[in-house]
Amino acid sequence: MPGDMPQDRERLVHAKRTALALAIALLVTPAMAAGVMAEGQARAAAVAILKGDPYGSSDKQVLENIAAAQLVTAGSVCGAKVTSPVWQFQVFVPKARNPSGDNDIKGYLVIDARTGKMVCAGLPFLD
Repeated sequence: MPGDMPQDRERLVHAKRTALALAIALLVTPAMAAGVMAEGQARAAAVAILKGDPYGSSDKQVLENIAAAQLVTAGSVCGAKVTSPVWQFQVFVPKARNPSGDNDIKGYLVIDARTGKMVCAGLPFLD
């Protein structure tokens, strides 16, 4: 009936809005929904783990040696499947900043994205 057109149009608009809201909700990654640390918080946790020789005695020195950070929510790290979000940091200490001066130090540090605790590392002097 011609009188039902506005109501049908309203239902269609409502259905489209609902579908859009659902699509947005599905795009929010599990990591975002689970309350993971922001990158700045994760970097602070990494600094706390790395602070000391050979990675730096101050926060600033340690941060200079963190080359990259990546939130990992799928795939694998440390030879195992990622089952909960982790932050992975690439660490590079140039020979000139290495207290022993022997060579560059290159490796990674992986921390739990919720707690900031170390999951694994491929760096010397970290257990």
